[in-house]
Amino acid sequence: MITEEALKALEKEAIENPHSVFAQHRLAIAYFNSGKFQEAKEAFKKVLKLDPFHFEAMVNLGILLAQEGELEEAKKAFTFTLKYYPTSLEAWTNLGLIEFELGNLDEAEKCYRKALEINETFAFAWINLSTVLIEKGLFKEAISALEKAKKYAPETAIIYNNLAVAYYYLNDKKSAIENFKKAKKMGYSVNPEFERILNEDL
Repeated sequence: MITEEALKALEKEAIENPHSVFAQHRLAIAYFNSGKFQEAKEAFKKVLKLDPFHFEAMVNLGILLAQEGELEEAKKAFTFTLKYYPTSLEAWTNLGLIEFELGNLDEAEKCYRKALEINETFAFAWINLSTVLIEKGLFKEAISALEKAKKYAPETAIIYNNLAVAYYYLNDKKSAIENFKKAKKMGYSVNPEFERILNEDL
């Protein structure tokens, strides 16, 4: 975490160099990393006024817009980024999150598969893809995606939670309970209603 003293120094630098993309972007990142999201949002907008094709600023602005529930505006930011930088793993992944939130499951799946074409070891994309596949009722495909995620990030608790859900809907109660217990043991915040249903099958 950046100190207040360092942050004030960056603010001073940005004021003294209002046309410096570098100075404005350094300040925006500092705000972002400090959890000062409203300040970060405005700072990233300043960066983009100076350089409309600063894709790192565009992606981070998209993330902030999504956090505030401005999904359509965030979608525009990521879509713009991908038009000029189609190999942006972060943009594809975040666009997938937004499409999922908007209920566009096919588009969300496409986004995650695009991200995995860029980097198939990106466990986060496999996990999110599994969530989409579960929502679509494609439980075997979801398990396959989660096994890939487990290969690259075996200590990630949500993998086992999602495996529990997929196995449950495939009527493999034994595997569902086994994975659920593992997720819970790893500290995952489990769904109490799902836990109740599983406990009835013990």
